[in-house]
Amino acid sequence: MEIIGKKNISFGWFWILIGIILGGVMSMWSFNGPLASPVGDYTSLPRRMLRLSHIAFIALAIINILYGYEIDKIKISNKIKKIGSIFMIYGAVLMPLILLGAVFFENLKYLAIIPTILIMFSLVIIVFGLIR
Repeated sequence: MEIIGKKNISFGWFWILIGIILGGVMSMWSFNGPLASPVGDYTSLPRRMLRLSHIAFIALAIINILYGYEIDKIKISNKIKKIGSIFMIYGAVLMPLILLGAVFFENLKYLAIIPTILIMFSLVIIVFGLIR
């Protein structure tokens, strides 16, 4: 029996680390930190996109860990499981990176639909497999 979810679990823990590092960098200009914000005041769109990317790093990493634990339990073909696993990882990579890019190039925010579709497809696979 092939274990597919392990890469989602490993990726998830790595991506949490990256999100925490990003949060540490962001804290340098938050809460009257030692640096001035390079992306505007607290309510500016770029700063909101930056905060959202930080949340996306950690939240999608946790979802990947949960996905990894569940994907091997469902009764569905391994080919479909692999596609769902890969799409979940790609979605978790693309979402925060697109949001980070949108901090500097606002029109990139419209590309966020791509990782959204990847993640939704992955979740449909899990839900379908669980209710089957």
